[in-house]
Amino acid sequence: MNVAELLYRNARKYPEKEAIVFKDLRFNYREIDQLSNQFANALIDLGIKKGDKVALMMRNSEKFVAAYFGILKAGAVVVAINIGLLRSEVRFIVDNSEAKLFIFDQVFWPVLDGIEKELPLVKNFVCTAEIEGQSFKTYQQLLNDSSVDAPPVSIDDEDLCSIIYTSGTTGTPRGAIFQHKNVVATVVNTGALAHRMNLYTRNLAMMPLFHSAPLHLYFLGSIYVGGTNVLMEGFDPKGFLETIQKEKTTHFFGPAVVYLTCAKLLPIDSYDLSSMQMFVLGGSPIAKEDIFLILDSFKLRGQNKLQQVYGFTEAGPSGLGLYPEEIEIKTSSIGCAGNIGTETVIFNENGERAKPGEVGEIGVRSEGIMVEYYKDPEKTAKAKRNGWVMSGDLAKYDEDGYIYFVDRSKDMIISGGQNIYSKEVEDVIMQHPAVMMTAVIAVPHPDWGESVKAVISLKPNCTATEEEIIAFCQGKLAKFKIPRHVQIVADIPHNPAGKILKTEVRKLCGK
Repeated sequence: MNVAELLYRNARKYPEKEAIVFKDLRFNYREIDQLSNQFANALIDLGIKKGDKVALMMRNSEKFVAAYFGILKAGAVVVAINIGLLRSEVRFIVDNSEAKLFIFDQVFWPVLDGIEKELPLVKNFVCTAEIEGQSFKTYQQLLNDSSVDAPPVSIDDEDLCSIIYTSGTTGTPRGAIFQHKNVVATVVNTGALAHRMNLYTRNLAMMPLFHSAPLHLYFLGSIYVGGTNVLMEGFDPKGFLETIQKEKTTHFFGPAVVYLTCAKLLPIDSYDLSSMQMFVLGGSPIAKEDIFLILDSFKLRGQNKLQQVYGFTEAGPSGLGLYPEEIEIKTSSIGCAGNIGTETVIFNENGERAKPGEVGEIGVRSEGIMVEYYKDPEKTAKAKRNGWVMSGDLAKYDEDGYIYFVDRSKDMIISGGQNIYSKEVEDVIMQHPAVMMTAVIAVPHPDWGESVKAVISLKPNCTATEEEIIAFCQGKLAKFKIPRHVQIVADIPHNPAGKILKTEVRKLCGK
């Protein structure tokens, strides 16, 4: 079994069944299968061969679906890029992955303008629409000249399927490699089975599909069972509720900000959400009080419809699920033992299973974990140990074996489901001529889960304001990584070796 076969099979079994809904467009499985066949054949005509990498920077749409499956049907490897990244970050990923073709949405051209001159390995650039003054091929041109027949490519379950880049603590992105069998295992177990999907599932795909969780667990989970995916282009709280009501969706995954924004700003009672079978919450830590706010605002108490999940890209993302039957009992927990087909264990410093109350690092083992980091054996060796992939996240058990998140050993910040690494932000701030030292930490945010705070000490006889530091970061960091708060202090706590003590920094900030 391979990921492309999921679509091939549904086109044979359910050719007239609705597969994709996007705005006013509706596609059955036969139509979306043919669109992706056309894209695959076009790639082959452009010289893409089995195993080649194809970079993808697109918002959710039927074009994303056709391109994603088309790349796989051509035997190529998908490199999906975060649409919120800066040009330099995009350039690194496309170059590092050795992509031979780069397809992107026209809306990103202001960010990408001229990048083709900096990517010599890319032989073809494809845009979803024409750009004035540019001669790039367009998505539609590729389809116009291409056959709707399945491409003559054999795909094995051990062939490479995708490379998903996740930022490292040094700020350098790392590409997690997945074979088809890894993705299929995650789709089946952590996606379809764990979230109780079936032929009548209508998944609301509002979160961007370049992320592994929306893509593997929910979008492909729905495809696996022959369900329907209702796509939205981006985060729209009112549109979220309206789409559930209009399309009678049954499943949704999103970070806390989606639910809390609706709970605090919109009259949820005015919308008919009765079709929903599973609201899934994940992507960032969330307070117990906020979970109960969501349960009450969405009228979910006693309904067994809210599930909290924990996972990370390198794990597929598999990990843990706090199931609907448990969420009102073990509300602060992130789950127990592991998802279907997955083992999740907390390891102490000695590499042994931690005892209740003992803090250790979460490790995950399943058929869905990454093969390795692309071209980075050193970081692979640190992340994978004896068949386990390590999260860098610290947690502890209670007496019943439920797991509770404690902290991130990697100092990662999760804001609205987006991963932000503190060192990357610190490196930019340290470029400011007035800054002596800085420590970037997470602070609670009522809607986004966490936001970025920079604590700064200044060089002697230098001055800088909060507004100046924030302005300095603009254009050097993606918007979601820019600090929302800056605190200037006389001295940042550090040990004799000069290492910043972030635990003390948090105390200094009252966090």
